[in-house]
Amino acid sequence: MTGDRQDPEEQRSGLARAADDSPLTGRGIVDAIGGPLGIVESVLPPLVFVVYYQVVAIRQAPVPVDRPALIPIAVVPLVLAALFVLLRLVRRQKPGGAISGAALVAVSAVLVLVTGDANANYLPGFFINAGYGLAFLVSVLVRRPLVGVVTGLLLSDAGWGSSAALRRAATWLSLLWVLLFTVRLAVEVPLYLAGDKVVELGIARIVLGLPLYSIVLVVTVLVVQALRRRQAA
Repeated sequence: MTGDRQDPEEQRSGLARAADDSPLTGRGIVDAIGGPLGIVESVLPPLVFVVYYQVVAIRQAPVPVDRPALIPIAVVPLVLAALFVLLRLVRRQKPGGAISGAALVAVSAVLVLVTGDANANYLPGFFINAGYGLAFLVSVLVRRPLVGVVTGLLLSDAGWGSSAALRRAATWLSLLWVLLFTVRLAVEVPLYLAGDKVVELGIARIVLGLPLYSIVLVVTVLVVQALRRRQAA
């Protein structure tokens, strides 16, 4: 960072890391998943929701958490998400990721308040994971694996599909992303259907969120970089 302007290197995230051949260092991994602020934006609102709910549930036990008590539980994470958007704007950073995160928190909060069920907080995530998983799966079935398409766009390499090795790797990597979204749904949906598993669902959402995403992203970037070096050689 220099003043309020974001270092261009810090703006590189996700598969964009595959575009340079430098080793993927610890800082590179952090930057690839959104930087320190991006990590906090991703983890803090759901963590606050779970902790706040648990505190209220303990205080009201054995009486279930009622609708009035759910209002601050749902609103506080939303306020945090809005503050992250404001912080991005103040620091003159692109607020796109923070805005999308805040929108998701807002939809979740509305569902909780309308239904009076804290478990509804996790419903949007199910649809998002199912949508992404289906998109990656369809891309593989039509032989245009998303990992290859995105990597080709980032590297300005329209001919990525002409290489059998790259196409094969992109297919397997895309299936790896399908597995990520499938694992999330396989763990979280049964907890949701079991009912009254707000804390367990929250823990699963956090553990299977950024940590699992980071592992799959790092594997993807390392494989793409290795194949690019092999091609260059």
